[in-house]
Amino acid sequence: MALSGIEPTGPSIDDVRLSKTHWKWTILSGMGDFLDAGSIVAGGVALVTWVHIFHMNTSITGLISAFSSNGISTAVGAIVAGFLGDKLGRKFIYNVDLLLYMIGALVIIFSVNAPMLIIGYMVLGFAVGADVPTSWSLIAEFAPKKSRGRLMGITNIFWYIGPIVMLFLALAFTHMGVLGMRLLFVVLLLAALITYLFRRSMVESPRWSALHGKAEEVKKMEEQVGAGSAPTQNSENSAKLRDLFHGKNLRRFLFLMPIYVFWGIPAGTYGFFFPYIFKTVGATSATTSDLMEILYFALAIISVLFIFMPLNDKVDRRILYAISAFLCGLAFLIPIFAPISNPYVAFANVVLFGLGQGIGLWPLQRIWSVELFPTEIRNTSQGILWGVMRVVLGLWSLWTPIILGAIGGFKAVALLMVILFAYNFVVGGLFGPRTGGKSLEEINV
Repeated sequence: MALSGIEPTGPSIDDVRLSKTHWKWTILSGMGDFLDAGSIVAGGVALVTWVHIFHMNTSITGLISAFSSNGISTAVGAIVAGFLGDKLGRKFIYNVDLLLYMIGALVIIFSVNAPMLIIGYMVLGFAVGADVPTSWSLIAEFAPKKSRGRLMGITNIFWYIGPIVMLFLALAFTHMGVLGMRLLFVVLLLAALITYLFRRSMVESPRWSALHGKAEEVKKMEEQVGAGSAPTQNSENSAKLRDLFHGKNLRRFLFLMPIYVFWGIPAGTYGFFFPYIFKTVGATSATTSDLMEILYFALAIISVLFIFMPLNDKVDRRILYAISAFLCGLAFLIPIFAPISNPYVAFANVVLFGLGQGIGLWPLQRIWSVELFPTEIRNTSQGILWGVMRVVLGLWSLWTPIILGAIGGFKAVALLMVILFAYNFVVGGLFGPRTGGKSLEEINV
């Protein structure tokens, strides 16, 4: 891509070879996913302890989940930061969001009652809501066009690594009781601090910089990845927020929103309530539950790393998406007809959902969300998509403990998951966009 409309003297940032610099920036950006998923699972693992220590009922339990990094506070952060990221830049968000994350973690670490926990989770959630959509925009905007899917796949892997780290630490700290649960958030605090310090050396998005006439920022980025240099100029076709709700942008938004939400409910339920679910239905011990959840995330990493990342930029992505949705739906179809307390049923559920999601469902929704909107409103559109999904998930989380305990138990939850994945299978598998190997500008012509 010639950012100024003038041909560069060397390969453009879209055609340059993938370099160590690309991987470094992607890893630093992907830490937002690590911190997001890590906080969700740490909150879920600690939930049983918080319930006991602070004598919380199911309503308070649902409230904590609803306003944590699994729900509504993340939505607010995503929507606010999405808009600001388009106006003030991706690096502006990076300069403040992890500071908020560290504050939230500190409040949780020193919590002495349920209200403190809720406040800490809300601040933590706001921070990850601001970070994750911004990170995805940044990666898409500096990635070579034929490697964008591979680099975006790293964000999925980091989302899965976060829970694995937290679960292993939970097993190590379990004998410490409430102190062990606080230590989980100490680890997240340190991870956020290290990420914040390393990110300060990152460049601004070249596409955002070009649109705002920041030639030096573009030149700096091009030099670091070996791209040809070209002067920049302001965009002549500036998209506005209102353009998100007109024409092709609206059609794309309406395509993405349902599959985004219908993925978010199963993933968020599993991510936060996994230990709570298995304890409530009596499926297994706490230790076995943690090990099965580790297996779940590890299998997702395997499918992203060895199936999605090598194939998604080379094959019809809709095939990967359909296979992924089918396996995820099958994972929850089995427990409708057999009790989840049966170890073989629980194992099948974990394996199918773990392997299935990484093949295409979650990675492709991330990629489509950054590809299908122009740079001027890319962060805003993602913030709204991510935000609405987390609001719905937060509202759902208010009722999840009650449903698990009274209204059909896990079978009722499993039936809903099957319906949601069936929708994704049909809509994503048939109508998913063919964007592989194209530049962001070609996609948004």
